[in-house]
Amino acid sequence: MKSIKQVAEETGLTAHTLRYYEKQGLMYPVPRDSSGHRVYREQDVHWLYFIQCLKKTGMPLKDIQDYTAGVIDKAHKPEYLLQILKVHKQRLEKNRAEIDDFLEHINWKINHYTELV
Repeated sequence: MKSIKQVAEETGLTAHTLRYYEKQGLMYPVPRDSSGHRVYREQDVHWLYFIQCLKKTGMPLKDIQDYTAGVIDKAHKPEYLLQILKVHKQRLEKNRAEIDDFLEHINWKINHYTELV
């Protein structure tokens, strides 16, 4: 079990951000000790890394909230969660193709200027 301070240091997130994630439904409620302090389990830390992955790859907040709600609500079928991830993956693949195209143009310019120098 880890304190909010320990998890903040480990994940690079602030304690405020950790509380915000929980409040916004980006993660399930974190267990509390007898004093009411959050106690993070290893699975909570793994979940935070996954949320960071989704955020950093541009998944909309609403989709992350829907995904989290789907994980918490056992009534949602795996197909629901799978669809959210597949749509996000398609967005990423489209972005990757665009970035590859941009890189090709930038490399062409670099080669052009390298020849001039």
